[in-house]
Amino acid sequence: MSNQQPSQRNLHPRPYHRLATVMSWPVATIDHDASLEEGAEALAADEVGAVLVLADGALVGVLSERDVVRHLAAGATLSHLRVSEAMTQELTTAQVDDTVLDAARAMREADVRHLPVLQDNLLAGMVSIRDLFGVLLDVAGEDDVVVVPSGTRVVVRQS
Repeated sequence: MSNQQPSQRNLHPRPYHRLATVMSWPVATIDHDASLEEGAEALAADEVGAVLVLADGALVGVLSERDVVRHLAAGATLSHLRVSEAMTQELTTAQVDDTVLDAARAMREADVRHLPVLQDNLLAGMVSIRDLFGVLLDVAGEDDVVVVPSGTRVVVRQS
């Protein structure tokens, strides 16, 4: 990506690297006033687990597969609901300069699988738990991961 620092190009991303090294762009979006049926179709067509929801060009929510399934399980008719009625409105976001590890922690704390990534207040991309999992798994067996007595995994950068 063009916004990566030269020292991070062509490297396997590490937990301490900027989120910009693993985020996706472009991202799938949908208008808040679209039907939930259109939302489900967008998820399937783009083969993604979440789409960002926009109102007048501004980010207002995230619609995930979990949101659609929750309404289907309740017996809802997807064509009768708006995306804005089913989306997650309480957004947890990250900044492009946050680290991969920061994003993983934010996802765990918010119990979400997708994070919109912002540069200042502008949409810059999206990151999923799958994007982060690969980076974290790559270091799981390496010498720079230490598990302290509390069970917390600490990543120690070795030069």
